[in-house]
Amino acid sequence: MSGQLPPPPLGNQWSTWGERINKFLVNTRNKLEFRDADSKATQDGILMWDEAQNAVVVSKNGNWVKLKYDP
Repeated sequence: MSGQLPPPPLGNQWSTWGERINKFLVNTRNKLEFRDADSKATQDGILMWDEAQNAVVVSKNGNWVKLKYDP
């Protein structure tokens, strides 16, 4: 993915920029991946779906942490 940069915000046209950044993210990023026994938290900020916990987890300090949210 090197060389792909998100569009910069332009002036006061935030809705236009929002549409452009959304299109960029949809086209360049994967869907949420499933965490399995082999998944390593090699860097902070990786989001994955943990089927065993039935929740989204994030990598932090080498560990997987379940996100807390209101359904």
